[in-house]
Amino acid sequence: MRQVRWASLMVGTAMLAVCGVRPAVADIRSDQAAAILEWPNILFFESSALPGSLDVIDTIVQISNTSTDPVVAWCFYENANAHCTNTGFVCLAAEECCDPTLGCGICRPDWNETDFRIRLTPRQPLGWLASQGLAGFDPFPPKTFGTFPIDGVTNCGISSGGGSPGTPGPTCTSSNVGSAVPPVPESPFNGSLTCIAVDDDNIPVDRNVLKGEETIDVLANDFDFIQVAKDNAIGIQAIPGAVNDDNILVLGGDGAEYNGCPNILILNHFFDFALNPAVPAGYPSGPYPIFTVLTLIPCSQDFLRQIPGAAVVQYLIFNEFEQRFSTSKPFNCKFVSVISNIDTTQNERSVFSAGVAGTLTGQTRINAIGSGVLGEADEIHTSAVNDSFAIDSFNLHYQGDRTDSDLIILP
Repeated sequence: MRQVRWASLMVGTAMLAVCGVRPAVADIRSDQAAAILEWPNILFFESSALPGSLDVIDTIVQISNTSTDPVVAWCFYENANAHCTNTGFVCLAAEECCDPTLGCGICRPDWNETDFRIRLTPRQPLGWLASQGLAGFDPFPPKTFGTFPIDGVTNCGISSGGGSPGTPGPTCTSSNVGSAVPPVPESPFNGSLTCIAVDDDNIPVDRNVLKGEETIDVLANDFDFIQVAKDNAIGIQAIPGAVNDDNILVLGGDGAEYNGCPNILILNHFFDFALNPAVPAGYPSGPYPIFTVLTLIPCSQDFLRQIPGAAVVQYLIFNEFEQRFSTSKPFNCKFVSVISNIDTTQNERSVFSAGVAGTLTGQTRINAIGSGVLGEADEIHTSAVNDSFAIDSFNLHYQGDRTDSDLIILP
């Protein structure tokens, strides 16, 4: 069953809730351009779906073309929300599906995708809010000097000769025409985003030219405070000359067209409930507990038949004394959980709890059976004094390549 659990912002309070075997570092990258980009954690939550004083959680998505030639990105929003069978509303637990008129329904796991295309001009960066997209917005296509759109017809918005900025220049050879980025399909939204480099006919190409970032924005009490957490999109590089023109993308293993997904994901983290050892002088007395939220998505996806990837994930946890703990858990679609909820609902008894692990920090090695997995983590620093918090997002480390291939099947 798909597992989605949201992190604690305060103690006890739910918030939101690579081709053969080589002993080298995995070929998955978050700091280099690639042909496939994965953003694991695209979120949009409005105040009605959030606890306490939070007003909105939104995601800024950024994508860039690092080459001097235009490129097309075929993108897929993947919606991992569950819905009530009686009302159709988004739910996290069965008790949310009881209605005075319609009775109680089932909180049923769902998964579906919404696809769109982006045509990026040479060296062009582009960004949008997940809640708004870019479809129908002005300016879109972007404007270089705020005067002329990059429309492929008139000019590039660049001064010609000695003219002032914005003076019509030479005819553009590339444009954003045909691009339309929709907003996420519903609110609240818990999902991910995949973008693949293709040609004008939606045929995948071996061009490692895409780079991306995601920024989670948390707004509380009408700008009383804003928290921002940012990390890189995960890049899967194409193997030059290996990508064919069918709709099945082979990641690693036999017949690989792209680098394979990692054999091991490595998460360095504080154990949940660990008290912050670096509270600045002058701050009110604590406690200031730290929590870590882990997000995992499958490498295999069937966008043609609307079937998400699935895996059984094994966790091998080491504390600072190299004492070892282990647990496992299945998931499909997407997994989001404060780490002390991975093995139990009683967080303080978890092997990911500082009280059980016996040290402040540790390392968790993550291995998947079934689909390969990719992921990122968010470290949440909280205060029991005034219910405030701060968030830091970071990419996981990757090690080794999976022997088996992962497949992305396009419509």
